[in-house]
Amino acid sequence: MRSTTRRAAGVATGLMILATAACSSETPEENTEQACAAAEQLGTALDDFATTATPDATVDEVMTARDEVRAAWQDLDAAADQVAQDRGQALDEAWDGLQQAVEDVDGDETLQDAAQSLKDEAENVQEAREAMVDELGC
Repeated sequence: MRSTTRRAAGVATGLMILATAACSSETPEENTEQACAAAEQLGTALDDFATTATPDATVDEVMTARDEVRAAWQDLDAAADQVAQDRGQALDEAWDGLQQAVEDVDGDETLQDAAQSLKDEAENVQEAREAMVDELGC
């Protein structure tokens, strides 16, 4: 019996060492702080996008603003993997909608017809971001 107990204790110790090594070095609080900071950056980028996406904007200006949103979204998406998987999925889907809406604008067109659609898609990303921020308690 003692040999079985020692083996079980050895296995349990080994599993605890493996589990500790597999975890990130950051605490859940640090992960949440990083996600909150990234969410703030995404909010700023989305505000800038909404300001840029006017009927007078060029497609290049909208694509540049989109690239800023993309960078901020990628930062938040990476941080969100640690703390909010379910909200991350909603954010991914909203981002995909915005990305596709920008890609669907013909480079030779004005943004007169597309501006509201682009703003609507950006609002979907904003709503998904806000839901994640609420869940994180930022």
